Parts: sequence; structure tokens; C-alpha cells
Amino acid sequence: MSLQDFAAIGESVGGLAVLFTLVYLAYQFRQTAKLERAAGQRDLLSQVRSWIELTAVNPDLFPVLQRGLHDLDSLSPAEKEQCSAWAWSLLFLAEQALYMERDGVIHQVSYKGFLDAALAVVATPGGRILWSGIRNVIGDDISNYIDDELERRAPDAPDWTTLLPHWREGLSADPTMNGRTHR
Repeated sequence: MSLQDFAAIGESVGGLAVLFTLVYLAYQFRQTAKLERAAGQRDLLSQVRSWIELTAVNPDLFPVLQRGLHDLDSLSPAEKEQCSAWAWSLLFLAEQALYMERDGVIHQVSYKGFLDAALAVVATPGGRILWSGIRNVIGDDISNYIDDELERRAPDAPDWTTLLPHWREGLSADPTMNGRTHR
């Protein structure tokens, strides 16, 4: 064999090595993308779990939120702040889910669940009042999305208290029940 033959073999081996390296890098890139998606989903779910646990960890918060979603004006200023902070937290989670969906790093079922939960809270009588203030400060993308969805929303679509009926229990009067008492 001549030196040129060895050079040709070397070029072929080098070309195959580059090809295998590119295939391996593509595989690694896909694996990394899957791990990033899982980490993002896990982080968001952890934040949602903490948000949900707020009423369990702070039992005095539940009746405040319960009343606030029905009649925000019945709350004291401090209670309105608690209700507002709770709603802000949910809307920021929904905004994060919206951006994660755009980046392709959240499962569609989770994405839809986060946005549906935000819509269900905003659709309550107290939630609509809170939304009128929050929508001017939160990101335009989520504000426009929620405004559009609220416009398309059927009048009988479920709100937060319909999805979780225990949020109605014990209220003296529910505006959606035309003054009838719950038992």
C-alpha cells in the first residue's frame, strides 16, 4: 500500500468518526431536551402543589378565598390582599405554563389544566374583580389569552366553585344561587 492509500483510508475513517460524532450529538441533544422538559414540568407542578397547599397549611385562608371568590367587597382590606395574592400566584403559574407551551417544554394536558384553572378562578364574581386589576400588570400574552377565553366562554361554563363544590359550602348566600342558602 502506498502513502496515498493510507491517506484515503484515514480520510474515510475520519469521515465515519465525524458522522458517528454527529449522530451521537443529535442523540444527546434529544436526551437533554427531554430532561429539560421533564425538569420544567416537575418544577411547575411543584409550584402548583405549593399553591394548592396554601389553604391546607393556612386554614384561615380558605374561608377568606371562599368568600372573596363570591363577593370580594365583603372582605376586609387585609383579606382582599390575601385573595389577590392567591390569584396573582395562580395567574403567574398560568403565564409560566403559556410560555412553556410555546417553547414545547410542557405537556398539553398540564398546559390546558393550568390555563383552565386560571380561567375558572377569574370567572367567579370575585375573580372578575381581581382580574380587572391584575390584567393590567401581568404579561400581555396571558392577559390577552384570558380576555379572549372569557369572551368565548359559555355563560354556563364551570367556574372555580363549580369545579370544587366544597368552595360553596357554608356560604350564607351565593350570588349564582339568587339568594338561596346552601346546605
